[in-house]
Amino acid sequence: MEHKQNHKDISRRRFLQKTAVGAVIASLPAKSVWGACSVSGALSGNLSSDRHDCTIPKLFGGRSPGGWMNYQSNCHSIFLQLGRIKQRFGKDSKKYQDAYACYTGAVELVMDHQLPIPAELVTVSHTVRSGLASNGTGNNNIFFHLAAIYLNAYFGLYGQNYSGPAAAVALVEQVFMYWYMITNQNQNTIITFSDSELGYTDGSTNWKATC
Repeated sequence: MEHKQNHKDISRRRFLQKTAVGAVIASLPAKSVWGACSVSGALSGNLSSDRHDCTIPKLFGGRSPGGWMNYQSNCHSIFLQLGRIKQRFGKDSKKYQDAYACYTGAVELVMDHQLPIPAELVTVSHTVRSGLASNGTGNNNIFFHLAAIYLNAYFGLYGQNYSGPAAAVALVEQVFMYWYMITNQNQNTIITFSDSELGYTDGSTNWKATC
């Protein structure tokens, strides 16, 4: 009996290399996809009564992955307080240069945060920075999007409901599981996110850096 159970578990966790995104995802029984919107459920094919569809919350006001890759040239438009300092003192003033260094320094620290991607479901790990750099195959790259989502939430571009470090972690986990489940449901065909789906609207934030 134990041998059969082990064989079943191994079968459920067959891995397929997804070169387009650099991730290795598990092949799941199609019938369990919408009943397993969690890491444990995904691994076991759980059909418990606690089932719900994986969804993406309605997001608005974020910056795209490309926008974050080039954030240094637009830092004053992302962070409203920095923009006010620039407007008042001028971009060549010491006041602005000091503030600019403070804000970019804060972003650089977050760039080195580890993306909270379930290690049980992928064979690669990413920081926010390497997630942004992973866009070798276009905007369909899941890590590329997760990095932007993390930054948007962390710095409050998505608004009060999705603001701060805890919200950044929760949103990345939720969007990843949505992508994971849909990808499996569609026989490992990688889905494409639209800008509107992930709230990329060239927004800004009142988040204030402290130096």
